[in-house]
Amino acid sequence: MLDPEAKERLVEQFRACLDGDADDAVDEGEAIDLSTLLAEMAALKNEVRLQARQFKSALEQTQALSDALAEHNQALARDLERARAQAAEAKAQAERGLLLGLLELRDRLQAGLDAQMAWRPSPLLRLLGDGERHARSLREGSALTLQRLDELLASHRVRPIAALGQALDPQCMQAVGIEWAPQAAEGVVLRELRRGFQQGTVLLRTAEVIVNKKGPVP
Repeated sequence: MLDPEAKERLVEQFRACLDGDADDAVDEGEAIDLSTLLAEMAALKNEVRLQARQFKSALEQTQALSDALAEHNQALARDLERARAQAAEAKAQAERGLLLGLLELRDRLQAGLDAQMAWRPSPLLRLLGDGERHARSLREGSALTLQRLDELLASHRVRPIAALGQALDPQCMQAVGIEWAPQAAEGVVLRELRRGFQQGTVLLRTAEVIVNKKGPVP
């Protein structure tokens, strides 16, 4: 391979030959050999071609590496997005399971409070007065516990589904029985056997209801 100075000298000598100025092409008294000059020019041309091929090969390798890196980054982004989605789904499922457990606990507390509200002391206990005070204390404690549980559920965006007096909505209600109430429209929910709940706009638990049916129920 020729160094840059030798290449430049050859180019100047070749230009001098073409211009017919042989004296300007003489370097330190050395005469120009045209055949040698042409041979060196051919070697220079071949070297330029070789360097061009090497540059093209390096460019292709760089492009291939860039494409591979871009594909790798896209795959990594997809994997990261999939991992995030899976983590979010796992968190949502865990939260849903916990909330459903809290709703079951709420059902039991509500049933206990309803039973306490319906309880009536015997004449003897009313005479003594202790039974009524004890029952009132239990009702107040149960009501306070139920209120705190409702506040906890509300902090997780859980709210009850409004069903009583509404038309049956198959999306969030399940009719588990029918009754006849002449004063109500057909298909209207008369009673709730189990209250339904939503978390935001997502159905958490279906309401189990009794629906009105026109005419005597067999």
